[in-house]
Amino acid sequence: MTPHAKLAATLFAFLALAIMPLRTPAQTIEEVTASPEGTATLFLRSVRSIRWSAATQFLHEETLDRFQLVVAMIADADTTGDMRSYLTDTDSLDYLQFTSSTVFDRAVGTMVDDLPGLMHSMFDRDDEVLGHVLESGDLAHVAYRTTARISGAVAEVKVMQLAHTPRGWRVSKSDELEVLDVALRGVARGRRGPGMPTPDPRLP
Repeated sequence: MTPHAKLAATLFAFLALAIMPLRTPAQTIEEVTASPEGTATLFLRSVRSIRWSAATQFLHEETLDRFQLVVAMIADADTTGDMRSYLTDTDSLDYLQFTSSTVFDRAVGTMVDDLPGLMHSMFDRDDEVLGHVLESGDLAHVAYRTTARISGAVAEVKVMQLAHTPRGWRVSKSDELEVLDVALRGVARGRRGPGMPTPDPRLP
């Protein structure tokens, strides 16, 4: 089976997960994110089912803002406008009026669609949230076990950081977000044209 055929088969296998609601109609976002474990579970589920718009519901506002800043700096550095169009799906400066959630949804969605390897690393896994440890009243670390869906894969235990907000717990840092950040900067380098300088490594 070719790599593309395997990808199609795996996507089909996860179709049921992708169309499952992340919460029941009777539950509010505040209710489902009332605990660090609840937020972590729904964030991982949305990532594994490639639902970026859903994932933004469980991300901390400051995390989304940082991601939007990186996208803006990459887009503004490209005088050809190619990166702006690619990452924000608009060829104008209208993207400056987009919410950080919209920028995340569009940029990550486009990037992951173009990188099958990245897509595999994002969704082709099983997760089990193990519990959380409070660092303070507003900061928690959630441990989760994640296993790649390949023969002989060894489970890894990872930790994500969450912060409490008036609307519930939100993810501020995670391995998945770090992977997306690195991929975003890599796409910027890979698509660099004659009008786009080398990205500043000091970008936040």
